[in-house]
Amino acid sequence: MYDQPKLSDAEWALVIELLETEQGELPAEIHHSRSSTVREELRHRLDLVRHLLDRLHAAPTV
Repeated sequence: MYDQPKLSDAEWALVIELLETEQGELPAEIHHSRSSTVREELRHRLDLVRHLLDRLHAAPTV
């Protein structure tokens, strides 16, 4: 498909920080959403963010 980017430790730390910020903000967005469709999309996004964070924290290079 395509080559995976090579990131420095500082870049990985930033990616994790951004994902953690997103993880912290999504519950409020879900709570305030009036549309059930949007809420479901946001819940799915939160699940993806959590899964990514779990994988990144478990990765030996991070």
